[in-house]
Amino acid sequence: MAPYPADQPGPGCWCMDPKHGPTGTLVTTVRHGTGKRWLARWVDHDGVERSKSFDRKAEAQFHTTQVTTDLTVGTYVDTRRSATLFGPVAEEWFAAIKPSVKPSTAAGYRSLLDMTVLPKWEDVKLADIAHGDVQQWVTYLCTDPAARLPRTLNPKKRTEVKPLSAARTVQAHRVLKQVLAYAIRTRRLAANPSDGVTLPRIVHKEETALTHDQVHRLVSHAGDAAPVMLTLAYSGLRFGELAALRVADVDFKRRRIVVSKAVSQVAGEGLVEDTTKTHQVRSVPILTKQVLEVLRAEVAGRNGDEYLFPAPDGGPMRNSYLKWRFDKACAAAELAGVSIKTLRHTAGSLAIQSGASVVTVQRLLGHRNATTTMNVYSHMLPDDFDSLADAMEQASRKAVQ
Repeated sequence: MAPYPADQPGPGCWCMDPKHGPTGTLVTTVRHGTGKRWLARWVDHDGVERSKSFDRKAEAQFHTTQVTTDLTVGTYVDTRRSATLFGPVAEEWFAAIKPSVKPSTAAGYRSLLDMTVLPKWEDVKLADIAHGDVQQWVTYLCTDPAARLPRTLNPKKRTEVKPLSAARTVQAHRVLKQVLAYAIRTRRLAANPSDGVTLPRIVHKEETALTHDQVHRLVSHAGDAAPVMLTLAYSGLRFGELAALRVADVDFKRRRIVVSKAVSQVAGEGLVEDTTKTHQVRSVPILTKQVLEVLRAEVAGRNGDEYLFPAPDGGPMRNSYLKWRFDKACAAAELAGVSIKTLRHTAGSLAIQSGASVVTVQRLLGHRNATTTMNVYSHMLPDDFDSLADAMEQASRKAVQ
């Protein structure tokens, strides 16, 4: 019988356990005492035979045991796959998730990839991405203005630019983490190096809410945008939801507005109409007679499929179209520190102050759960603590009498 070539294993065995899956084995080569004469052999999850040579039997045995364990528990990773660059894997991930998310969400992911994530990681091998490197990158994003600057911008202008916000930094890290998690699912990585990274703390500002008097003062200076601002302040609709409303969505008999769609600005695509933020269809009450009469005037003589508050061209209204009018009305009404989103928070705050339950306000605003409603609006109820104190005082006095 002809001898085995020097680079091939000598007599040995390899087996496939029908109950427990592939198992590794150890064989020796014909390099009798010189070079890497111990060979570990195994078959991966794709049914491909793999091998690796070692100088010492103990090293080969340890590797064989480790590979067998990884294959059994599902953490095995082919080192050749982990040598794949991050960029192609990120594109695979994006192509996989894009059909399942809203266009605006996909556009947000695309922006984060192109502007923040890929410039750092695109040409880095998956196996070379270490936890410490990710931590340094996250720190760089939220502390160095260069993270926001285009590469061609004069470095002298860095003092004029702030680093990425804490929220944007967290979003960028989340995208990186999702791509690496995809690499784990596709057996390119065994563990996610972005786990456990310390992220910047996001400080949530208390949301501003207007009083009834401030709402009417704002509307009185709003001109032709008055119906839009009034409806937003007394319905709790997101602007995108209001922009997507059709005439037929207003049910005057039940005093309800059916909210099923939302319009959003998507980079490269323009205005896109899709489901609401929480993918829910909800019915919103028309809370005041003033809003009811304003809506009656808006729909008079119009077709049901027309936009309720259209842009001048008849299409959905853009946020920028209302913002200019809103800012002008705020200046005239002497209201500072407010935005279009303030009108939504105004509706929630006024509803709670009028005695509505948290669950009712949750349904009004379209929150996923009541916890969100409480987190956002609980601080707007200072009188509740005064009422609680009065009740506790009365109960305490009765107990000692």
